[in-house]
Amino acid sequence: MTTMTRQAETHSRRAVSAILIGCAMMFVILELGVTALAALLDQTWAALIVTAIMVLVAVLFERQAFKHSAAEGLRAIGFGRPNPRAVLVAAIIGFVILAFFPIFSLITGTHISLKPNWLWILAGAIALNGIGEETLFRGYVFGGLCREAGMSFRQAGFISMVIFAAVHLLLFVGNPFFVGFLGTLIAVSAAFPMAYLFERGNDTIWAPAVLHVATHAIRLVDISESHYLIAVAFWLLLQMGMVFLVFLFLNSLLKPQSAEQG
Repeated sequence: MTTMTRQAETHSRRAVSAILIGCAMMFVILELGVTALAALLDQTWAALIVTAIMVLVAVLFERQAFKHSAAEGLRAIGFGRPNPRAVLVAAIIGFVILAFFPIFSLITGTHISLKPNWLWILAGAIALNGIGEETLFRGYVFGGLCREAGMSFRQAGFISMVIFAAVHLLLFVGNPFFVGFLGTLIAVSAAFPMAYLFERGNDTIWAPAVLHVATHAIRLVDISESHYLIAVAFWLLLQMGMVFLVFLFLNSLLKPQSAEQG
């Protein structure tokens, strides 16, 4: 083994360790921070504040571990200029997901309406689920493993999938079993489609964030209690199928720019 190879392997191991440590710390900030602040403020204010803190911590980790400036750190965790095509794909799939509500209402006859404060709830979902979680799992973990640890797309995607699924095991706490089970399956199924949106979106979080927020749209509506649990069950099942629609666009709107130039 050459000296250069040993140095590369040492750098890769150090990068992985730094990424995993940073991921653990930032996840604690997200989970415990939102829980603690929600007891003092409403859920959306908690999400906005905690997400801002977590992004700041991510930039500091990028500076400490990988010697990036603040601007470089923001770009590294996915805050760059996106590929509009990737955002368009996420929006298309998001609209397909939202079609669930009128279809479910038509089939079951139940009344579904937007909550009075749905815009404020949406702001919280954009902050926490869109920006916060995508910064952590796609920008910092997946992107960092590819960029700093030199891992392939599949290697980084698999590790981020395991982490993403593991944290969703918390859904088993305080929720019916089927909610925790389906939520964890969604995390597993969404890992690679979201990673593609991140990579083909110029290594930015914006496309996966759009789709991630769409998967939480059920929080914005009121559904009659008699149909609520069955709506949640079908909604979760729908998410597992919808994320795979990303693969339909890989050779068209999501074609790598290098392939287009070639």
